[in-house]
Formats: sequence, structure tokens, C-alpha cells
Amino acid sequence: MNRQTSLRLALAATLMMLAMAPMHASAGPSTAESNLAVATHYFSDLWSNGDVDSSDAIIADGFQRVDRSNPEQPLGKAGTLFLADYLHSAFSNVTFTIDEAIVDGDTIAISWQASGTNDGTYGYLPATHKAVTWTGMSFLTVQDGSVMQEVTNLENLSALLGDTGELRLSPSYAQ
Repeated sequence: MNRQTSLRLALAATLMMLAMAPMHASAGPSTAESNLAVATHYFSDLWSNGDVDSSDAIIADGFQRVDRSNPEQPLGKAGTLFLADYLHSAFSNVTFTIDEAIVDGDTIAISWQASGTNDGTYGYLPATHKAVTWTGMSFLTVQDGSVMQEVTNLENLSALLGDTGELRLSPSYAQ
């Protein structure tokens, strides 16, 4: 057998082995898609819908929420669920919209916008019955289908409130 025939046989054998090798195709969504779906549910179920019961399933027991304006006082799972419920009592029809999301492994960076009507007491401030909009950025860490951590930067209270304590109605904050 000459050298050229040997090379052809080796090439044919290699191609047959590759053709017969098991394919490793994923049957389900990728990790990035799964993590983005968890993040989307976190914002829609908890923050937009105020559905504390269903969102409880996607928030890990050891969860922490860190607000960058007050990082020394992170909220655990119970505190975060309370905050979401409180937000819905202060702002009727509150809605969170994800403007952009970038997934990098277990971390999802989300730019979001929230809007609602201030129909309830917010802190010590009485209801104004006016519509407001605020924005923020959150970085979620997702592990095993649950949100483990949220680090958030949002417009601080002074961005939502004017010097008089009334909710601002400037074009950048009002609908």
C-alpha cells in the first residue's frame, strides 16, 4: 500500500469516527437564557406584580439585596419581600420594565425603569396621587435557578422628591 492510499484510509477512518461520535447538543435553554428568565421573573413577579408568594420560589433563602446608596444595611429575603409589598402599597399600578439586560455567566446586569402613581404613604410623606417614574441598574447573581443577590443603584429619594417633599413632576420623573 502506498503512502497516498494510507493517508486516504486514515482520513476516511477519522471522518467515520467523527460522524459516529455522540453529539452533545443541549436539549434545553442555555445557562444564559435560563438565568435571564429567572431575572425577568424576579422583576415581573416581585417588583411589577407584587406577587410575593410566587416570587418566593425564585429568591434563594440566603438572598441579599444591597442598595448602593446604603450598602451597610443589606436586606435579606424577608426584608426584600416586605419592601416589594410596601412599594405596591405606596404606588398603585407600579410597573418595572427591563430596558436592557446583559448576561455574563451567573451575573445579569439590568437597566430598568419603574413607574406608578403615588396613592399611598411613602415613608413619612402622604400620597400625592401623582404619577412618577424612576430608573435604576441592578446586578443579579443567579445560582441553581434562584436569585442569590441583587446589587442595585437607583435614583435616590431626592431625585423623586422636590425640595418641598412633593413628588417631582418634571418631564424626567413624571409621565
